Amino acid sequence: MTLRGLGRRVTAGFTVVAAVTGTVALAARAAAAAEPHHTVTEAFLAYTDAATPTETTYWPDRDDLPVGAARDEGGTAHTHRVYVAFEIGGLNAARLSGAQLRASEYAVADCSVERSLSARPVVPFDGHTWANPPAAAGAAVRLNATGPGCESGLTAELTTALDRALARGQDRLWVELRVPQRHETDPRYGRRLYDEVRLEVTLTNRPPDQPTGLAVGNPDIRCSDDFAVNADFSVFATMTDPDRDPDDLLTPEFEFWNTATPGTRIAMNTGVSSGSDLRGVGDVPTQTLPDGRYAWHARVFDTRAHSPWSDPCHFTVDRTAPGSAPTVSSPEYPEDSPVPTGQVDQRGTFLFTANGVPDVAAFEYGPDRWSLRRVAADQPGGAATVRWAPGRTGVQSLIVRSIDRAGNRSPERTYRINVRGRSVDR
Repeated sequence: MTLRGLGRRVTAGFTVVAAVTGTVALAARAAAAAEPHHTVTEAFLAYTDAATPTETTYWPDRDDLPVGAARDEGGTAHTHRVYVAFEIGGLNAARLSGAQLRASEYAVADCSVERSLSARPVVPFDGHTWANPPAAAGAAVRLNATGPGCESGLTAELTTALDRALARGQDRLWVELRVPQRHETDPRYGRRLYDEVRLEVTLTNRPPDQPTGLAVGNPDIRCSDDFAVNADFSVFATMTDPDRDPDDLLTPEFEFWNTATPGTRIAMNTGVSSGSDLRGVGDVPTQTLPDGRYAWHARVFDTRAHSPWSDPCHFTVDRTAPGSAPTVSSPEYPEDSPVPTGQVDQRGTFLFTANGVPDVAAFEYGPDRWSLRRVAADQPGGAATVRWAPGRTGVQSLIVRSIDRAGNRSPERTYRINVRGRSVDR
């Protein structure tokens, strides 16, 4: 077998070299649509000729492809068939809605003769020739003209052929283009195809799932009604799409609102976080918001459809610090005692209370501002008991302040004690 016309050309922005190294472009159309559309350009192109039955021309170096009968300048009769393949391995079989082969052609001899071209799926082309054509892998379908005259666009419905090829696990759909046998040797029916043959694929699209895993501050802090903040923070939502195509881009959308005016929704600045889960991230500009009760929700857009909005997640903006310092008392170390009590390194019991501030959640305490410990209140606006030992003798202070659930700190309470030194055994 002799191979002719091994060439190099540029198709749809890709350089294609020879039959065995052909590359295809599988790209979504730029325009948004109700369904995702893909244009698959040819990954293989060749034709055979009855005049040279043991030869095949791969990637012909010309602008058109002969189909059917014609005579050359020397009067030799030729009959041609074209073979084309499309890369389909990246298509989602479950989403397949439709597929059409598209081409353009012009008449060789007689524009008035009705067009008669067909497309038939065949087995993979592997060294085949006119004398040894590839076997059929499905029924032939008519190539329908899209316009009158000597030149016309052509379409053929290949949904069934593509569906069966995907079901068989094929990486390519192989198609034979020819004039049907009853007219194949009649030069009046001979045509030429412009060499861009493509497959237009339509996939169904389901909206993304409703976002899950709503979180505040960081992805590990789940949404809860008692979340309160006094500074800007981020919110998170996990994004999933039941039929996501590799080319689909999932985009998060977040809104928040004051629950006193739920009709006024404010869009957040958004992004997508990295990690094992695909999460959308939104930023809440707390510093610009008045104190109050707020809610937020999220949804996902896959370039064609939106998911449902998530359930709302609530938070409270509170930048107002507790107005009163906490109370402090201790039976072992009474405040401002004129007589030393207790002992160095001897623990005493200290009771802290919120002093009437209802949203106090914790207390900080320590001998100075640089070594404060934290203890939770027993309930909002409640109290806490700690065991603490002074580290030196004489008059000293225990600094205590309360913290509300948003992290605002109260004024300091300075609790002075008079500590007795260690006793010496005689």
